[in-house]
Amino acid sequence: MKKILLATILSSAMLIAQETPEVKTPEQIQAELDKAQADFEIAQKMFIPWYTGPLITGSANNVPAGKWNIQPYLFFLLDHAQYNDNRKSINVPDIWTIQPLLVLQRGLNSWLDATLIQFGLFKWREGEKAQEYGDLNLTLGHQLVNETPYVPSIRVTIGESFPTGHYQKLSPDKAGIDASGSGAFATIVGLFVSKIFWEIPIHPVRVRFAGTYEIPNHDVLVKNFNAFGGGFGTNGDVSVGQTLNLDLGIEVSLTEHWVFATDFAYAYSRETTFKGNPGLTALGTPASVGGPSSDQFSIAPAIEYNISDRGGFIGGVWFSVTGRNSANFVGIVLSYTWLF
Repeated sequence: MKKILLATILSSAMLIAQETPEVKTPEQIQAELDKAQADFEIAQKMFIPWYTGPLITGSANNVPAGKWNIQPYLFFLLDHAQYNDNRKSINVPDIWTIQPLLVLQRGLNSWLDATLIQFGLFKWREGEKAQEYGDLNLTLGHQLVNETPYVPSIRVTIGESFPTGHYQKLSPDKAGIDASGSGAFATIVGLFVSKIFWEIPIHPVRVRFAGTYEIPNHDVLVKNFNAFGGGFGTNGDVSVGQTLNLDLGIEVSLTEHWVFATDFAYAYSRETTFKGNPGLTALGTPASVGGPSSDQFSIAPAIEYNISDRGGFIGGVWFSVTGRNSANFVGIVLSYTWLF
């Protein structure tokens, strides 16, 4: 046994002795030096990316415990047409809207935060105008997974919409522009996912996905002109359709401060039905209340300027691409976000 072991050791030693070290050519050495220099230059240009978030797609990260995040928005929108049931855009009288919106978030602990959203509306249509505030949303967010180099950030939410907006007994002269709410309490559940990709080291890309589903909790009693139609003498119950929103946001870092962002937003609403007396129009014909299912696809490209990792500014355009029984619109959106 000892002789076999000794022979094995001697054979291995002879093989090692016979191996000759690889001799690199000057060209190979220069190529390695050039690659090392290129990697060094890329490393010098790399940075920790800062993002405000795109205009539409929500965040997959909770606000840190004990911190606040405030984000006011200002929407300037023009509804210039209406998509019919065949997705054809039909001209309608222009509706101009200025909509201020405030998002206020508070980190409650390491895995839970709260978000409050409220907005106002200023609308104009054919010489008529209206000023209203909308429904109030309160949401709790749970940080399910924190982002790692190989795992995305995942956040789930549950919230309630409170019917603080104006939804019934509207003015017959304003053609519905004074409507600003649904009249129903509604539960909203959401899933949010995001990940930063470093395939281009000096231009990292963050991708966000957001999906929400809104479920009205009850029927809405409406009278006269209302957010769902109606007329003189309307009296009955509206069953508001459930709503699905699917958003995809992409942010490309140009530098640490400047980012190009784009949202792709899809919204679908189920049919809204009515039971009761529909009332009459000004011409004495039966009024229409409720409506068919609808959907809409829109895009919102934007530019971000990030002051620091705590926040910055974003502005861009938002416009519909196609839809069914929904508005054809174009607008400008401005926002500012700050963590403190």
